[in-house]
Formats: sequence, structure tokens, C-alpha cells
Amino acid sequence: MLVIRLNKVTSTQDFAEAISNMLFEDFLVIAEEQTKARGRLGRSWYSPKGGLWFTYVKKNFKTEEIQLSSLKVAVAVLDVLRKFVDAKIRWPNDIVVNDKKIAGILIEAKTYEEDIKLADLFIGAGIDILIKEFPSDLNATSLYLEIGKEVELNIDEVIGKIEEHLKLDNRKIIDIVNQYLSIKDREVTLKGENWEKRCKALFVDYMGRLVTECGIYEVEEIYRVEVSH
Repeated sequence: MLVIRLNKVTSTQDFAEAISNMLFEDFLVIAEEQTKARGRLGRSWYSPKGGLWFTYVKKNFKTEEIQLSSLKVAVAVLDVLRKFVDAKIRWPNDIVVNDKKIAGILIEAKTYEEDIKLADLFIGAGIDILIKEFPSDLNATSLYLEIGKEVELNIDEVIGKIEEHLKLDNRKIIDIVNQYLSIKDREVTLKGENWEKRCKALFVDYMGRLVTECGIYEVEEIYRVEVSH
């Protein structure tokens, strides 16, 4: 597999999308630092040196499998991180430790004009590893801050876990998500584009939706999920 390593880039996701039409097999873009990284719904993504920032591109990915791919990748990253910390999943795409974000997932896809059943799947991920401090407005943490020492994550292991979990049965993935769901049975504040609700989160259903006491929500409906205090 082609691996592209960059010292600094605006966003591995943008770089991967810019070159994807020129490549015909899976490839990986890794950067030491991102200057304009973006998360879900275009939110900025703090990614200085000290993290693992990458976009893994899967060619000829089945369009029907895109829907739950974000949760599958989240479980894969969770699997890697739980060797070091008591990490959990904050639906739909964050990994947290004590409600502080330690990793995030961004999934995007581009279907083929000649066959809409297939797509390029862009798996963007950021994992905070050696970062020693964060801006005051970010509720985030890193492996270094949690365990007090420097550790390394092997990108080959991370990609291997992603491949492994993308092949798992959807129901098995959702069962794991619910097992490690950080907001399960907790009061949360749900924020949409022009609305906000506060209620108890219950579980994630087999379609990947969040079931709460005030309704069932698709990933696309929710801008942010925050634990209520």
C-alpha cells in the first residue's frame, strides 16, 4: 500500500481527496502536523505535533456499508487505546477518557459516477498521543496526560484494526459500541443546527442511531452531544 508521509499539511483529508482520482489502490496519508484540520460538520480539529493524524483511503468500498463505517472505525481505535487507558465511545465519532476527547473520526465518501454502488471511503482519524497541553476551550486529553509517560502507536497496528473491524458484523459492532458508550444512561445535551434538547441517552440502535428518552436521532441530525452537568 502506498504511504504518503508529510511534515505539515492543511488537512490529510483534503490532501487525500485531492489526489484520490490519480490513484487506483488503497493509500494512506500521514502528517506530523495539520494547520487547518477539520472534524465532523466542518469543525476545526486541533492537531499539532504530538498526535497521530492520518487519512486512510479505501478504494472500491461498498456504498451500502458506509453508514456504519464511522462506528466501526471508532471501535477499532477504541481497541487500540484501551491497552493504555479506560477509553469509551462518545456517539457518534469521538473516543473519550473521563469525558475528555482523546481521538476523533471523520468519515467521508465519494461515489463513482460509473457505479454508485462503489465509492472511495476517506477514513480520517486523529489520536492525541504526546500532546502536553491544549487550548483552554478544548475539553481534550492525550495518552501522555493520562498515563504520565510517552508512548508510541504503531500506524500499521491501527490500520490493521480498522481493516479487521470494517469486516465485522454490524450487530456485533453496535453491541461493542453500547458496551463502551460513554453517554449510556446519562443526561446529555443534544445540539442540532437550530435546536437544543436535554434528556437521557439510552443506547445506539442497530442502524447506528442514538436512542434517547426524547427521541431517536440520526448522526446527520446532531451537531454535538455534551454530557449535562
